[in-house]
Amino acid sequence: MNTRTMLSAATVIAVAQAAGAQQFFEGYDVVYDKAPFADWMLEANQDRITDNVWITRADTKGIFNIAQEASYTGSGTVGNSPLDTEWAFGNAVNFVSLTFTTWAVAAGGNPGFNLVGQDMVVHLITDDMYFDIRFTNWGGGDGGGGRVRYERAAIPAPATPALLGLGALICTRRRR
Repeated sequence: MNTRTMLSAATVIAVAQAAGAQQFFEGYDVVYDKAPFADWMLEANQDRITDNVWITRADTKGIFNIAQEASYTGSGTVGNSPLDTEWAFGNAVNFVSLTFTTWAVAAGGNPGFNLVGQDMVVHLITDDMYFDIRFTNWGGGDGGGGRVRYERAAIPAPATPALLGLGALICTRRRR
């Protein structure tokens, strides 16, 4: 008699992740809120999404990836900050059909007006991950003190840690 054991959907996802497949994360489970004039150098004031992307904001200007750059680079609709990211309007589930650009271009020189309340997707380039993200507050100008608040999708925890080491194993057979 042959029996077949199918692994859970979480296992298949873990195998796809190990193989370097693109990943997308939906929803708004994580709230990042950098208060006005908070020290952006402190981990508590950074959204450490992965080892490669830590989003923060200084007291003025735009957001940047402090894991890879010391400050925001750019002005108006010109600039590459945050490094290792690209941005689009829409939802992560549709990432294949979205048009991605730099954060500065997406913000259009006025993030408080152009981004707050909009459904967006941030693509972490090195990690090849796509996240739903929605800005909910932007403290503009020098009087804003670098306030930024957004909600984004979370990276779900694996179903069980043992599943991560299964490699390409999709199903097993056992003979009796």
